[in-house]
Amino acid sequence: MFAAATREVVFSNPAVVRRVNEEFIPVALKAAMVNNPPRGIEGKLYAEIGRSKPAPQGICTVNSAGKVLTWSLSFDDDANILKFLDHVVLRYKQSPNAERFVTAERYRMFPSHKLPDIEDNGQHVTPPAGHGDQERCPARPALQPGTLVGRIIGRPLDGSGNPLADTTLQEHYMEARFEVPVALQKQLAVSIERAAGKRFRVPGAFAEALVAPAFLGQLDVDPMGSVPGSRNDGRSFEFSGEAVPSGSAKIIRVRVDGESEIEGHQEIGRNARPDRVVWEHGVKLKWQGYVDLKDGQVIKLTMIANGDERLSWRNTHFNLLAESDTKHLMAGHAIDLDGRVRYGLIAEPAKSHEIIDAVR
Repeated sequence: MFAAATREVVFSNPAVVRRVNEEFIPVALKAAMVNNPPRGIEGKLYAEIGRSKPAPQGICTVNSAGKVLTWSLSFDDDANILKFLDHVVLRYKQSPNAERFVTAERYRMFPSHKLPDIEDNGQHVTPPAGHGDQERCPARPALQPGTLVGRIIGRPLDGSGNPLADTTLQEHYMEARFEVPVALQKQLAVSIERAAGKRFRVPGAFAEALVAPAFLGQLDVDPMGSVPGSRNDGRSFEFSGEAVPSGSAKIIRVRVDGESEIEGHQEIGRNARPDRVVWEHGVKLKWQGYVDLKDGQVIKLTMIANGDERLSWRNTHFNLLAESDTKHLMAGHAIDLDGRVRYGLIAEPAKSHEIIDAVR
């Protein structure tokens, strides 16, 4: 949520984007790697950045040696985002590298709420120019051969049935990566073979792999209940398929149709999140598309889904409606979504550089 809120508020500001592109090198880091650094030289760099983090996510600026200059979790107002960049540029001029100790500054809200600084630990991490022959970039996937890798895009629709023009808000546009393991593809291939040309039920696990990522809003509002703090209240999906001409004797093409309905809300009780988040989420979709298989493996998948989505999200700790979004990036903004939506999915087998077997 925090990352998405930052995209909505900070990096959608034209003046901020222009300034960052002119004077900074923008890099998006995976929060999971900052909080749980991988092995190798990059892991040491992640660990150095994460050593001073004031929260699991945030906006961090570093010098050329990977030493943290300043963290900020939010800002007093929009004008102070640019003042923060001014401040960082000044700090960089004072400490552009590791020749002198660098104290990491931290702000809960810049500039009014400063947190304690974190002293330099004296350890130097030299960012490498590239990966060694035996090293794999930790940001790259490490998949089994044949894994289906896809992209899903979701949009709410206006009264005329067209996608909303504003794609800044996280409930107005989602784009994500998803994977379908080889085992699920084999289940589909077996079902096709057993059907012997007749209509058949698509295996539930294969259908679920397509349905699961289809929801708007931040990752935390997953109605399937698969992320911490979320709880599934009900799920149903029924997909069927029928072989159709493919134009090639080597390719089996299946037309797939289906329906899905998912309901969820925030976890309650002992496992509830401590940030006073209150939300409920429902997604009901009708699906159609095609799956191409060759030698029992999916070589292409294209699907489209249309339906209705309802998402209500609040944080009772913050007055989200009365205060600027800039002040509470960690809390995001209130969401009231209720209307028509559309999702599109396309997937193909993993590329050679994504396959773990390609690493020596």
